[in-house]
Amino acid sequence: QIFSDVWIVSVDADARTGARSDSLFHTLQGRAVIVLTRKYGDDTSITKLHYCDYSHCMRINKEQLLNESIEKIVSRFDTYDIANDTFAFSPAKPFNTEMYKKFWPVSGEKKQAAIFINHCSGIKLAPTAMFTHVKAPMLKRRSRDIAINGATEASAWFAKQDKPPKIEKIMAFENALNECENRSVMDQTLADNIKPYSFRPFFTSNVLLWKELLVKYSHIGGGGTRLRPEIISAYNHKDTIGFAMAHAPKDLNPTLSQFVSFCWYYPDNDMCTRGNSHIYVNQYPDKKSGKMLSNISADILHRVMMMLGKNEHESARDLVFYIYAVLCSQVYLDEFEGALFTVNQSDKRARVPVVADKDIFLKIARIGEKIAELEKVDYVPENILNYDYDQIMEEVPVGFELKNVAHPFDAENEQLLLTDGKETIRIKCPLSLQRLNISGYDVIKSVWLKFNSYDFTHCEFNREDMKKLLNFLNTIATHEKMVKKLDEEIALVLAGEVKLIEYQN
Repeated sequence: QIFSDVWIVSVDADARTGARSDSLFHTLQGRAVIVLTRKYGDDTSITKLHYCDYSHCMRINKEQLLNESIEKIVSRFDTYDIANDTFAFSPAKPFNTEMYKKFWPVSGEKKQAAIFINHCSGIKLAPTAMFTHVKAPMLKRRSRDIAINGATEASAWFAKQDKPPKIEKIMAFENALNECENRSVMDQTLADNIKPYSFRPFFTSNVLLWKELLVKYSHIGGGGTRLRPEIISAYNHKDTIGFAMAHAPKDLNPTLSQFVSFCWYYPDNDMCTRGNSHIYVNQYPDKKSGKMLSNISADILHRVMMMLGKNEHESARDLVFYIYAVLCSQVYLDEFEGALFTVNQSDKRARVPVVADKDIFLKIARIGEKIAELEKVDYVPENILNYDYDQIMEEVPVGFELKNVAHPFDAENEQLLLTDGKETIRIKCPLSLQRLNISGYDVIKSVWLKFNSYDFTHCEFNREDMKKLLNFLNTIATHEKMVKKLDEEIALVLAGEVKLIEYQN
C-alpha cells in the first residue's frame, strides 16, 4: 500500500528470444521504465497497471516518443487489471479462465495433482561438440583421431565452431580413450556407446554416451556435464516414450509457438533454446529399486483406463500421445496464449483438456502419435512438396562444403539457398516452413543447416545429404499439414462441445 498507481513503458524487447529490437540501451535483455506513483491521502493498493509499448519501434522513434510532453505520453497508455496470481508488470492476453481451470496441469507443485508424477532435465554434455555428430561413422572416426593426435586433431575439427572445446576437456577425452588396451578395444568401446540422440526439435543426431568418460567430465573444472541417470535409465527401456517441454515459453520467442518436441531417443538438455528442456515420459525408474514404474498420476490414469478399456501401460502410452497432440495444436496455443505464454513457474505449467469421449480421445491420440513419428530417425515422408529428387540431387557438385550462412532464405521467391561460398543451389521452401519455430529454434536455419554444415561435420555435402534435406523439408511440411487436421478436433473441444474429465485438486 506504499503506491497507488504504476506506469510501465516497454522500451526494448528481449533480443535473446529472437525478437527484432532496435535497442535503445544496446543490450540483449529487455528494458522497461517503471514509474510508481502515490496520490496524496490515498491508502489503496495498486489494482491496475498503465502500459505503453515502444519496444518494437526504431531507436530514433523511441527517442522522439520518449522526449515528447507528458500530456502526449500519458495519452498513449492503456489500462489493465493486475493479475493477482502473477503481479506481472505487462498485460496478458485474456482467455477463458473458467474453462482453463477444468484442464489438467502437465506437472506442478509437489502437493498439486498433475498428469505426470516426475520430470527431469535432458542430458547435459559439455562440450556437446565432442560427443555428437550427425553421422555415426564420422563420430567414431573423429573420436579415434583425437585419441591418437589429441589437441592438434581436435583443433582441426572444432576450430570454426561457436564454442570449441577447451584443452582440459580434449585431454580428458584423449586420455580416457587411450586407457583402452588396444585399437580393437577402443573401436568396440566406441561402437558400443554411440547411440541415436534426440538432439534438437525434428533433428536426431548421434551421441557418444560413454558413462565412464562422462562421469570424469562432470568433475573437470568448469563442469557443465550432467548425466541425468534417471533419464538414461528410462530410455534404456524400449517401451519408454516422452516429449521435451520448455517451462518458460516466454523466454524462447517474442510470440508463443510450439514449445514441445517428441523424444524417441536419449534426449539432450538443449531441446529448447533457453533454460532446461524438461522431459516427460510414460514410465520412470523407482529411486530405490530402479524398477520402471508408471509416471502417470493414478488420479487421471485410472479414469483414462476405465474410459478406454485398456491396461495401465497402453493407457499411459495413449495419454502421452494425446497430451503431446494438444500441446502441438495451434488452436490451443492461440486460445490460451494468456495462460501459456509465461516464465518458469511451477504453478503456471501448461494445462491440457482431457476429453471424456473415448472415440475423440483416441482420434486425438492417434494424430499425436503420427506427429510424434515424424521425429523418428528412419521416418520417410511422402513427397508432398513435389520435389524432383533425382534432378535436385544431381545439382550437388562434387566437394560441396555446405556453409551455415546468416540468411539462407529468399523469402520473396520462397526458396532455401544452399551455398559453399562459390555455388548456390536453390530449393523450393514455403514461407511457413522458413518461419517454423519450435521451442525457440528456427528448425531449418538454426538446426538442420547448422549441424549439417561443414564446420560441424567436416564432410562434403553429397547427394545423399541432399536427399536427407529434401526428406526433412517434406517432414516438416507434413507436420504443418497434420497440425491443421489436429486443430479441427481441438477446436471442437475448446468450443465446449465435448465433455471433459474435469480437473479437481
